[in-house]
Amino acid sequence: MSITVTISGPNAPALATAVEAFLADSLATRAERLPPPEDQPIQRSDPLAVAALVLAVPGAIAATLDLAARARLAERIDRLLERVRGTAAPADSVRLTSGAAPELDLITAKRDEVLDRLEHAPDGTDSDPTMG
Repeated sequence: MSITVTISGPNAPALATAVEAFLADSLATRAERLPPPEDQPIQRSDPLAVAALVLAVPGAIAATLDLAARARLAERIDRLLERVRGTAAPADSVRLTSGAAPELDLITAKRDEVLDRLEHAPDGTDSDPTMG
């Protein structure tokens, strides 16, 4: 699976830390911090917000978990969304992208939307990250 979380705004470092903690705790993976792509402008509502981070998640998280693991992952996604929403300022942006699917705004997303996106992220296989 290959997903990207693009974070911008004045609270980008704190938001990135929350997302990285979620990935490490919930999916046992470490995201790689990358500079934003030059051909993709960072969306900012605050022109003074200069912090922008991209977290690239390796394909290693595409595994299969059982139903209980899916429920645990859903709970962890809830905690992630609470942390993101509690940390984010109006000028912040936290967007999850995977394949050709539209960007998913993690500040406003629902748990099931995030879970579905993680499950269906393209990796060239039919693997499901919620399956062990």
